[in-house]
Amino acid sequence: MSESMENATVSVPAEKAGETKSEKFIRLGEYRINKAIDAIGRIENLANKSAYDYTPEQVEAMFSVLESKVAEVKAKFTATKVKENTTFSFGKKAE
Repeated sequence: MSESMENATVSVPAEKAGETKSEKFIRLGEYRINKAIDAIGRIENLANKSAYDYTPEQVEAMFSVLESKVAEVKAKFTATKVKENTTFSFGKKAE
């Protein structure tokens, strides 16, 4: 492999080099939440009755899906793992 190709595959942006898991969470969290906020803002534009025609059922369907997805993702952050009983028994004591 040539030296330039080797350097290209090893190259890591300065902001990511030596980044801790916490720093990575913060960096990606801010970026992704801001993108989500922008996308939700664009949904707001659909409320313009002079440009769009929609039914209350359509609005409810949109928000139902959004709320469901947010609840699903939030549950991933708050879920605690339940430790299962890992012992086995036939229910009888050996004689």
